[in-house]
Amino acid sequence: MSPEATHPSCVPTPVKVLFRSTPVSLDSSSTSHSTPSTPPFTAHTTTTATVVPVTPVIPVVQVVPLIPANMANRYVPLQFPANPGALPQEYQSKITYFDSVGPFTTLQHTKKMQDYFENYEIDDDSVRMRIFVQSLTSDVRTWFRSLAANSITTPDELYQSFTNGWEKRKDPLHILAEYDTIKRGPQETVLEYCARFNNVYNAIPQNLRPPPDLALDKFPDGFDLDMAYQLKERAAQTLADMQNVAVSIEANLIAKRNRARMERRTTFKEEASAFDQKLDAIINGLQRLGERVKNVERRASWEGQ
Repeated sequence: MSPEATHPSCVPTPVKVLFRSTPVSLDSSSTSHSTPSTPPFTAHTTTTATVVPVTPVIPVVQVVPLIPANMANRYVPLQFPANPGALPQEYQSKITYFDSVGPFTTLQHTKKMQDYFENYEIDDDSVRMRIFVQSLTSDVRTWFRSLAANSITTPDELYQSFTNGWEKRKDPLHILAEYDTIKRGPQETVLEYCARFNNVYNAIPQNLRPPPDLALDKFPDGFDLDMAYQLKERAAQTLADMQNVAVSIEANLIAKRNRARMERRTTFKEEASAFDQKLDAIINGLQRLGERVKNVERRASWEGQ
């Protein structure tokens, strides 16, 4: 038996209803046209009726989340939760962008975006996916919008789809040629160059890939002569050790440059202060000379009197 059937409010309640009956006389006088007096109650009839209470029906209203039209059109391939999180302020100036022609691979771009999410403590998957989509530009953004609607539900699915669609599939000979001519870019940090060198080296098929000791000899050639000399002088045993040395050398060079700038500023201040002292001495000498001239003139006027 269901809970509704056993609830006290749903048990039928007997109700007694009293009906008044009028006696019927067979006397012929009943056919007269005189108005009969009101007959008294001569009998009572008791009838029992069953009244069943009606349970009110509450309509069920389905709540559909309202997603702004511009958001729905911009992120059609993404499947959003009922309440997508809000994007952080000024995120556009803090993320990197991918247009398929820059120096970074899809894996490097994905890693940079994941580092951004971790550094700024962005844990909402809907926010992560939308910011990642905003980092895609040019043909990559067009490719994203061509994906099937609601086909991506998690950030990992988005990263995998992005990598599958835009990771460069190069000919092995082209990869070897890139490896042979790889150089550090003018605006590229040592850490970024290390990541690019490793990506190119690991992209070489196993049967064509140079052994690790040759890669160790090749790595310094991507730097200028001074940096290459310092790297070879350290005599690192592995490629990872040499790359760590390269990062530390760059950090030391940056520190030296900063100290040199501070020293130049200090020297300039000292030279300026010495010049100011000489100028003050000249002014004081002129003032004393002026006082002497005034004293001579006063003496001459007194003697003339």
